[in-house]
Amino acid sequence: MLQVALANIKTYARRYIAVLLAVAIGTAFLGATLAVDSSTRATLKNSVGDAYKNADLVASIDWELTPADAETTSLTMDVIREVRKLPDTSGVYGNGFFGADLHTGENSYSVMMQPISADQKLSGMTMLEGRAPLGAEEVVVDEKHAEQMGVSISDTVAVNAMDESNKTRELKVVGIVETTTDPMFSSYAQLAMEESAWERLAGKDFGMNLLMIDSKGDIAQTKSTIAQYFSDKGMADVVVNTADEQVLKDVASMTGGTDQLTIILLVFALVALVVTGLVVMNTFSVVIAQRTRELALLRTLGAKRAQIRKSVLIEALLIGIIASVIGMAMAIALMAGLIQLLRSFVPEMSYATLALDARGIIVPLVVAILMTVLAAWVPARRAMGLAPLAALRPFDAASVKNRAGLVRIILGALLTLAGAALLGFGAYQGDLLIAFAGGLLSFPGILMLASLFVPATVFGVGKLLAGRSVAGRLASLNAVRNPGRTTATATALLIGVTLVSMIMVGGQSAKATLNGSISGEYPIDLQVQQDTKNSDELAAKLSSVEGIEHAAAYQMRTVNIDFLNGSTSEEYAMIVDPQSYSAVVLDQKIVPKDGELLSTWWQNESKFAKVNGNEVKLKTTSASFVENTLTAATAKNLGISDKDGMSGVAIKVDPSLSNTEISTLVETIADVANVENSRVSGGVMEKFMFSQVIDVLLMIVSGLLAVAVLIALIGVANTLSLSVLERTRENALLRALGLKKKQLRSMLATEAVLIGGVAALLGLILGAIYGLLGAHSALSSLGSMQYEIPWAQLAAVLAVSLVAALLASITPGRRAAKLSPVEGLATE
Repeated sequence: MLQVALANIKTYARRYIAVLLAVAIGTAFLGATLAVDSSTRATLKNSVGDAYKNADLVASIDWELTPADAETTSLTMDVIREVRKLPDTSGVYGNGFFGADLHTGENSYSVMMQPISADQKLSGMTMLEGRAPLGAEEVVVDEKHAEQMGVSISDTVAVNAMDESNKTRELKVVGIVETTTDPMFSSYAQLAMEESAWERLAGKDFGMNLLMIDSKGDIAQTKSTIAQYFSDKGMADVVVNTADEQVLKDVASMTGGTDQLTIILLVFALVALVVTGLVVMNTFSVVIAQRTRELALLRTLGAKRAQIRKSVLIEALLIGIIASVIGMAMAIALMAGLIQLLRSFVPEMSYATLALDARGIIVPLVVAILMTVLAAWVPARRAMGLAPLAALRPFDAASVKNRAGLVRIILGALLTLAGAALLGFGAYQGDLLIAFAGGLLSFPGILMLASLFVPATVFGVGKLLAGRSVAGRLASLNAVRNPGRTTATATALLIGVTLVSMIMVGGQSAKATLNGSISGEYPIDLQVQQDTKNSDELAAKLSSVEGIEHAAAYQMRTVNIDFLNGSTSEEYAMIVDPQSYSAVVLDQKIVPKDGELLSTWWQNESKFAKVNGNEVKLKTTSASFVENTLTAATAKNLGISDKDGMSGVAIKVDPSLSNTEISTLVETIADVANVENSRVSGGVMEKFMFSQVIDVLLMIVSGLLAVAVLIALIGVANTLSLSVLERTRENALLRALGLKKKQLRSMLATEAVLIGGVAALLGLILGAIYGLLGAHSALSSLGSMQYEIPWAQLAAVLAVSLVAALLASITPGRRAAKLSPVEGLATE
């Protein structure tokens, strides 16, 4: 049977090229999806986890585990020295920062001081030039900020000490290190000192953010040893993770405490698997259906069912192996190209990383081969189940007029209803896995019902647009005359466009929601403070600076706040004009109304507070870079003095500015305000970096859209070409009855455009529904959802589908037109 299988592949090479392409592209889609998973984690480790990307283990504080009657553990240098003595550790270093002011001549900069050890892998930093500091008067500076500050090796800088003396110390720059890509710290200049010198400045009890640990041997054993150490010391709130686990934990903390990233990528991989299976199954089913008469003829000549089935499965296995290897190579090339494009054209995204693992290579190969064999086995089994003479007759399409069609329609209706219920429930509950299960049930159900509505829709649209055109009327009649063929042709494009539009709509809504969440956390881009009483003149000047969209003046006053729960404190409060302030902030929730106090003490459950002894409504926020805020009218009614205190300007920057342009803008603002750079602060740098991480992920995932489009277009071309081969005698008969070559080509082109247009339109509608519900189920836990539909992109998908359908009809149309009626009628 192997010889028969090879002979069939050679004889029907043109048909099997279509199958091979479908399997290869399906494999590439699944392989690229899994590569996105591994590459996303590697990219996140290079950004969010930059500090510990080279460490084996990471120890951090989980405040939720701190006992109610105990203080939160502090990871001091003494703790680091003790952990270094454990037998399973080969290196331990801390990630800790304190703020300082650095002076270079007339300029001043806000910097973050951290420890570095030449003996401990440079504390996770990468030395680019020079050496690590060895004495108390030496430092290293990160590359980007060293360039901005005009600092190089051997230069001397002045840094304000953080101890009680508050003296300015002169430090010599002895090295340049790579700038971190951690979005929390990349906006600050990073200076690193020798550990003991850093400890003297920071204070003996100053706690680290993280401890990075290298293992001598088995990482799991080292993890257990260190966890036991912290437990024995009564440090119950210290958690030890691997570097990969810590990345997921940090990302989860950015998304409301849930690991939505893993769920989203898992669901995307499952979607890729389902789509690959549907496209391969559909394409292979058409090919096997074309050979039903041939297989029946072999049986009449004495071939056994098992022999024919074995021959078909051998063909599928050979094609699956060849196509899956080609597809995997395409996936690797696609991802490598995307990553390289990001690095080349977007310098801020240089941390994007291509990462491949064994799972990402083996799974697509195995799935593609099994899917191809299964796709051949199902129609072959159906063909073998028929008597030879019955198989020589054409099949009926699924409809209520035959038993098989009725069963299929009933099953499709049940799947659609059950899936729609699960999809809606998953979106309502905010559970992406339930919603995915609903989509997994409903979409195949819709495809089973496609023979009921696709041909009728094509016929209706065709009749509406055909007019008196013979080709147009024949094309619309063909849609209902052979509904099975019409449905098979439309299904390929319907699957692809549904997937494309789902990712477009879901991805756009996800990006809008995540950016909205980030804007809520960092609602003020920049603030500049000065010692003068009024900043209206400065706000007017800054409004004309390029890169600044709006600027609003505010006053800073000291007030006494009583939160009515036993807590009273003297704090600063911003006095703002609500109209100009609302034009600056990115989240209107932080704009107080008259009679309200906006407080950053978000844990407080009181609805009222007292300011200078007067009761006001209390409005709380958990946003960063926000002060206690009152309107000017409220401050006047409360009798807050406008004579003493500082003032400042809140600034909204152009969102299109890059990281480097924002850094330059900070210097410009400091010059205009005649203040030190350290007086200019805000969340724009952090917000920019977080948005950049989101954009990297979405751009990588969006690159898969090209693959999905290719799947759809290959599917249309495959089924249409096979359909024309099947209709050779039919087209020849039309020619014999007087249909001209031009009319035949026009009929096939019109039929392709009608089927492609209807399938694309239905796919856009289905994809938009799936995308919106999927985004809601995945991200509703973050807070307020923002839904966005990319109309221009969806219109482009529709246009591409129509053009592709038209192009797909050209070659089959020419082939059909060149064939003489006599030759066509003689074809079997």
